Amino acid sequence: MFEHVRAGLGLGLATLAAVPAAAGIPELPELRLQRGGLDIRLGGVVSGQTALVEESRTGPARLATGFDASVRLNAEWVTAGGLLFGAYVDQGRISRETEVLQTGEAFAFVSSDFGRLEVGLQDGGNEQLAFRAPILGLGQVRGDFSRYAGSQALLVAPDTGDAFKIVYLSPPVAGFRAGVSWAPKFQRNQRDPDPRDRTILTNAIEIGANFQQPVGGWVLGVSSGYVTAQAAPETGRQDLKAWNIGLDARTGPLRIGGSYVDRGDSNRRTPGFNQREISAGVAWVMPRWGVSASMARTTASTERNRLFAVGGFYAINRNIQLRADITRFVERETGRTPRRGVVGLMELAFLF
Repeated sequence: MFEHVRAGLGLGLATLAAVPAAAGIPELPELRLQRGGLDIRLGGVVSGQTALVEESRTGPARLATGFDASVRLNAEWVTAGGLLFGAYVDQGRISRETEVLQTGEAFAFVSSDFGRLEVGLQDGGNEQLAFRAPILGLGQVRGDFSRYAGSQALLVAPDTGDAFKIVYLSPPVAGFRAGVSWAPKFQRNQRDPDPRDRTILTNAIEIGANFQQPVGGWVLGVSSGYVTAQAAPETGRQDLKAWNIGLDARTGPLRIGGSYVDRGDSNRRTPGFNQREISAGVAWVMPRWGVSASMARTTASTERNRLFAVGGFYAINRNIQLRADITRFVERETGRTPRRGVVGLMELAFLF
């Protein structure tokens, strides 16, 4: 264990030692084209990640590595009448010690005084408007640690992710905003030979709303959302029915937030699972750096999971960031020895 700890600390110190040299690297020019009402921006990120993982069921601490790369294109055009048309594409590849994922969003949108309509691969109405714990660094309780060990927190009701959908978001009216989305189909593990190990949801409807108002020197907010979808009969799973509420408070660089999620038996093979979660977090965010802490407690029929994490980021310049997280998890299940662990993550990211 100590050999791994020394190796992890050595890598961290080597990374920090490189900061002064990196600070002198010239910044890359912004990749942007503007002509009349047309605005096209190209960007992306390439990052390398090192994890120090200690888990009670796998023996000694170990080192692991990860790699991310993504490209992002955002195009917008404003008409003479004030309508905004646009398209957004974000395609990436996440490589971890146990999996390689292709990720991304791709959707078109139109926006006016009457709201915003999105069509394509995008988050739903609840996900976009829900308040939750402010998390920095590498996602903390909802972050990259779970690629190496442990299970993520929910923070919001489970939904259809970036599946194809139609989304409508209302304009803010006296601090109130609402959104709704419909996804015809969502699939995961569709190549698994056992249909019971697949996730197939149809006619997914996601509804969300939030309300924000200034109170003294603070901006306070509350949100709520509901998600429903039908599970395919061949999977033998329960329909998706979940809801969440969230709170948000911010003043200057200070941000405080939390949420409650009731997932019930959503997408489970047998009824009675009754999964629920409460989470909260606090963050201090400055232009070039930020730190935050978050916690989550999830309960179900025979399971009790707890998560606590701290993390942050430091921008060396516009194109180079250091990000780090430390997450501790405890997973208890009736009749089994508790699973405990700590995952420390450090990432060097190049943004353009």
